[in-house]
Amino acid sequence: MHTISARYFFSMLVFLFLCTGCARPPIPAEKPRPAPFDSARLTERSNAWSGYEAKFRLKVDSQKARFSARAIVLTTGRDLVRFETFGPIGQTAALFVLGASGPSLLIPSERVLFSSQRPETLVRYFLGVTLPFETFRYALAASIPPDQLGALEGVNEAGMLHLIYNSGGRYFDWQFSETQALSGVYVRMEGFEGRVSYDPPVETAIDAAPKKIRMSSSEWSMELSLDSIRPASAFEPKVFAMPEISEIRKVDLDRIQ
Repeated sequence: MHTISARYFFSMLVFLFLCTGCARPPIPAEKPRPAPFDSARLTERSNAWSGYEAKFRLKVDSQKARFSARAIVLTTGRDLVRFETFGPIGQTAALFVLGASGPSLLIPSERVLFSSQRPETLVRYFLGVTLPFETFRYALAASIPPDQLGALEGVNEAGMLHLIYNSGGRYFDWQFSETQALSGVYVRMEGFEGRVSYDPPVETAIDAAPKKIRMSSSEWSMELSLDSIRPASAFEPKVFAMPEISEIRKVDLDRIQ
C-alpha cells in the first residue's frame, strides 16, 4: 500500500511538471494607441482662432533681459498683430504693431519708434529673446497654422500622438496627450530651436483656451499666465496702426545691427 501511494505521488508530480512546461506565458496586454484625430476638428479650431484677443501676465528670463509685465495681444490672420505691454500704473511700456506698413515698435517713454523688415528683429530688441513670430502668434492660441494642416504626419509614440510638419526648413512637432489635448510643441526653424508647453494641456474643442504657457530655448524662458483669451473675428483698422506722436525719433534696426 505504501509502495502504491509513492508511485501515485510520483506520477502526479511528473504530470504537473509536464503541464507547467507546456503552458504558454501570458501575453502582455497591448497599451491602446491614441485614437486618430479628425482633421476637421483641427481645421475648425484653426479657423476659429485665426483672430483673437489675449490678456496675460508675462515673465521673461534671458541673458539680455529679465522682467515681468502685463500684456495684451490682438490679432487678425497672419498679418495684423498688436502686442502691447503695460507699466505699473497702466501706462504703455512698449507697443509692437504688425500692420499694413510692416512691423514697428514704439517705446513711448523714450519717444522712439523702431522699425525692421522682420518682426523677429523687433521682438529680440523688445523682449531679449530670439523667437519666430509665427511660433509666438499660433502657440499663444494653441492652434495649428492653416498652411500646416494639409501636410501633417501622425506618429504614435509612448501613448502620445505627434503631428509633425516638416517642410521648407520649418519643423513643428505638435504633441497631443492620450486625452487628445495639446500638451506641447517642439519647433525648429530660422535658426531657432525651442519648445512650448501648456499647463494644463489644451483640448481641441473650439471653446478650449490655454491657461499657462511656457516658451523656452537653451538661452531663455518665457512664461505667460493668461487672464483671458477669446477668438475675435475683427477689430477696428486703427488698432493695427501706430499712434501719431510729435517729435519722435525713428530708428531702423536693420541699419544698426
